Amino acid sequence: MPEYCIDASIAIKWVIKGEAFRRKALKFLRESQAAGITLIAPPLFEMETDSIIQTRVVDGRTTPAVADETLTLLDTAPILIVTHPLMRHRAREIARQFCQRKVYDATYAALAELRGCEFWTADKVFYDAVKAVFSSVKYLLDYP
Repeated sequence: MPEYCIDASIAIKWVIKGEAFRRKALKFLRESQAAGITLIAPPLFEMETDSIIQTRVVDGRTTPAVADETLTLLDTAPILIVTHPLMRHRAREIARQFCQRKVYDATYAALAELRGCEFWTADKVFYDAVKAVFSSVKYLLDYP
């Protein structure tokens, strides 16, 4: 079954109203599901999405009740959490190659590379940093 690796920047758009490019992210989700594409992410995906919601609570941008509803939606999102024995090593290599301060984004790219699938992100900074070398990294705004 074909796979796409996605990061938190896309999934968060599915569940938070008012997010930039939410319609495009929802279209991506609907069309991926209709095509039978499995959406995957590394284990850090769950901590990243939870942290985004928690930050919104602490910053007063949402209420705990709305945050809980959003987290429930994320918990039921059609994302398969997967790992690979070489993922951390490869993520560190990618982060160093592209002078990334953190390995988070590189972890998604590493997983996609090791699984032989595309990595879709809404993170323009990371996309711009790696697009010339990693043709498998795709930017949400380029989705048809």
